[in-house]
Amino acid sequence: MALELKQQLKLTQQLVMTPQLQQAIKLLQLSRLELVETVRQEMESNPVLEEETFEIAEGEDSTAKEKPEKETNQPLEEVVMKEEPPEDFDWESYIEEYSTGSPAIVENEYFKELPPLENRLVKKASLDSHLMWQLRLSNFTEEERNIGAIIIGNLNSDGYLKASVEEIAEMAESDVETVEKVLERIQEFDPVGVAARDLKECLLIQARKLDPPNELVVEIITNHLHDLENKNYY
Repeated sequence: MALELKQQLKLTQQLVMTPQLQQAIKLLQLSRLELVETVRQEMESNPVLEEETFEIAEGEDSTAKEKPEKETNQPLEEVVMKEEPPEDFDWESYIEEYSTGSPAIVENEYFKELPPLENRLVKKASLDSHLMWQLRLSNFTEEERNIGAIIIGNLNSDGYLKASVEEIAEMAESDVETVEKVLERIQEFDPVGVAARDLKECLLIQARKLDPPNELVVEIITNHLHDLENKNYY
């Protein structure tokens, strides 16, 4: 019996369980009382959380109750649809294909010439390329754009700037004032707070972009960030 090598293209879907999705699944499994207790515990352990209440208008509630009644008034005969198999369907091939547990291999020259699937997947843009894209679209002078590129090139993997403005000014053959002006604009790029020197500066940049502004948040970050890190809420 001769051996024959074949290539088979197989597409798979994978669900990525993000922390937000995991939390949502966990909350959906709780009863009403358990959900209320969980929310209460979270609010006690995290003073930043605030409770909001929503009121449902009477008109909306009554409309929601009336709608199912209208739908159920239809005779049962009207919603029952007769299903008939297509006349020209090849049932023998269908049964043979799925009895083996896997679909038949499609022999096609087009698929044989395709590159491997991993080479055709769209790669997620890196932080550097995402920032450079925004830099090119921004209204900068040639000197400022050069400074911005140097700033982006000196970010670590977490997005923090590890070079001082003096070092960047020397590399760009510019002055510190211009570097600081460009840096402030880059820190407002997406994600907001990128190119900050530390966590405190990053949070302050994000807090000042809140709409509406919240001076209490700015005050807490400025003077009590250490207490928050140690969960010293009192």
